[in-house]
Amino acid sequence: MFRLLPDVYAYRYDFKRLSPSVINDYEYCPRLLWVQHRLGLKLFTKDSAVAIVKGKLLHERYERAVAVYDNVIVEYKVEIDNLVGVVDVVIKRGGVYLPVEIKTGVASREAHKKQLQIYIHLLKAKYGYLVYRDKVEKVERDDSALQVLSEIKKVLTADKPPSVECRKCPFKPICRIS
Repeated sequence: MFRLLPDVYAYRYDFKRLSPSVINDYEYCPRLLWVQHRLGLKLFTKDSAVAIVKGKLLHERYERAVAVYDNVIVEYKVEIDNLVGVVDVVIKRGGVYLPVEIKTGVASREAHKKQLQIYIHLLKAKYGYLVYRDKVEKVERDDSALQVLSEIKKVLTADKPPSVECRKCPFKPICRIS
């Protein structure tokens, strides 16, 4: 991790393989996703770094609590073609693997659902669960959510970045350069 601008930090990131978590970046700003891909960097602010650390600590607490059960797998890696992801928790029920995503951040709940839908698809499940601090939400399989992956691929393979639509953004100086 290194400082790129006074309020922007970065770390090296390989965008060759898509991760369902990239959906959050795409939902935030397709242009920023394109810029990150071109630079090979994942960009974030100091505030988002603090939120990530808090989220990781909460994830660890949840994962330790459920790891004692025989039918639970924590941080289950799924890979198909150029799509790779790590499901927070998988519950094994009668030969079926149910994905459980633990969400602590402020990213769009719609983006969370899309991410979970991809894990549901990859695990060939009928449903999965989103766990928030205040509730647990059962999410039924909906393969139409996979459309976002093709939209992301279009952005990442485009020669030019998507148009700028932001007014105030900590990443604006970086996006202008591109």
